[in-house]
Amino acid sequence: MMRLVLSLLLVGTTALALSFLQSTTPSYAVLTGPIETTGLQKDTVSSGTFSIKVDKVVRAKTIAFARYGQPLERQTDGVWLIVSVELQPRYETMTIQSAAIEGASGRLYRQTHRADNAPRSISSKDLQPGLPTAGLFIFELPEEETRDMTLVVSRQPSPQLESEIRVKLDQNGIEARDRAEIGKNGL
Repeated sequence: MMRLVLSLLLVGTTALALSFLQSTTPSYAVLTGPIETTGLQKDTVSSGTFSIKVDKVVRAKTIAFARYGQPLERQTDGVWLIVSVELQPRYETMTIQSAAIEGASGRLYRQTHRADNAPRSISSKDLQPGLPTAGLFIFELPEEETRDMTLVVSRQPSPQLESEIRVKLDQNGIEARDRAEIGKNGL
């Protein structure tokens, strides 16, 4: 009889321990998600794969640039956010395939296609180790999302076990303009 009680107690304790372990184990998506590195706009933020330094952030209602020799002007009902950065890969040639702004609501706003092929756009550049590369990320987002923003940059669109850098943008460091001209030398 005592043996039966001890066996039931052991089985119950084991089931309770296994249930606790199952409920506290992170999901597969969390276990294989991005390897995040966070920093502030004033700092150079380095991950295991690359580093980024945000030089300037400009918000505007209108952007102007030349594409294929033709002048273009784009307006928005929201806000254009132009982020000037310097990137440097650590060990191998790479491209940055994903850049987004995380707005005040937590939503992600990817780079806009309305400004494709703008001068100094990072999305089309190969980055070489040892050679810092300066360029621009251009976003279009609603005005209310600009209160609290984070720049999220990674090598892959949905990084799994890959570096992702999150740079908290300083609200006081954002320059406001009615019209932002993007030229070969930047903003």
